[in-house]
Amino acid sequence: MFVTLDLRKHTEELVSTARLAPSLHNAQPWAFRVNARSVEVYVDRSRAVAVVDPDDRQMLIGVGAAIFAVRLAVSALGSEPTVTLMPGDEHGDLAAVVSLGPDHLPSMAETRLLQHVPLRRTIRSRLDPDVPPRTRSVLAGEAELEGAQLRWITEHAERGVLSRLITAAERREQADPKFRRELARWVGGEAPLYGTGLPEAVLGVSAKAGHEADFPMRDFAGGRRRLSHSPGRPERDPVIAILFTDGDRPVEWLRCGQALMRVLLWASVEGLAASYLNQPLEIPDLRTRVRDDLELPGFAQLILRFGRPVAGLPLPTPRRPVAELLRR
Repeated sequence: MFVTLDLRKHTEELVSTARLAPSLHNAQPWAFRVNARSVEVYVDRSRAVAVVDPDDRQMLIGVGAAIFAVRLAVSALGSEPTVTLMPGDEHGDLAAVVSLGPDHLPSMAETRLLQHVPLRRTIRSRLDPDVPPRTRSVLAGEAELEGAQLRWITEHAERGVLSRLITAAERREQADPKFRRELARWVGGEAPLYGTGLPEAVLGVSAKAGHEADFPMRDFAGGRRRLSHSPGRPERDPVIAILFTDGDRPVEWLRCGQALMRVLLWASVEGLAASYLNQPLEIPDLRTRVRDDLELPGFAQLILRFGRPVAGLPLPTPRRPVAELLRR
């Protein structure tokens, strides 16, 4: 053990890394307490996206992604991290404790993943659907390392089923005034000025083009006029995968988030990016349909679209300042 390693001296780099994790509407629902030998990761429930995520499932997936980033940052300091998930009540705010473990020389893989934390992007514009079988196998293996499974949706019949469920969910959500009001809180407007939410520049193709896609994309403007959008249409025959877990409790959601972050970072290493088509997983009866109609041996947590960026990487989404994320 590096007896001189005091994590408090590395607070800025630890939290700066963790805050780059993905989260629903870029709400960033996390907080951290950095101790000498551990990092406590908390759920910040004031960042809830309550209409679309009433059970806080996607919130905890985002927190899980931040936990994985903390693990990478601790590993880079020369200690093998040990993680305790939900050390108290599963509905409490303390999501995890990441503690110093034995001395550790970071592997080349860990180093590459850490390098790609600031490079990862969610891309909602056109992607090149060139994801070779070897890469798909690698990404599925990375998900399994975190206790989740990544299933590629390749069969014509399955793709048709999933496309119809996404279409139905998008229509139902967009018809809900509460859903549209919640979108307006997090998308565009002043939210990005305060280091959170989604600026219009990252919303991708127009609502019309997104809704005409093989797998309809979310209209993040909620029917409102957008000042700008990416040109063209989404790709035909996109590469689609479902990330699922054996269980469906808060601890599995945290594990799913760690699997998501590992998969997204490896995808970035491979020159890929991803976006989400989670609409049917946000409506209970349609989420059940996804599991039953696709005969998943578990609970669908995320629907992902992968591909190679066609027009380069967009600017990073805003992030809350480190000082705002710290608990003393």
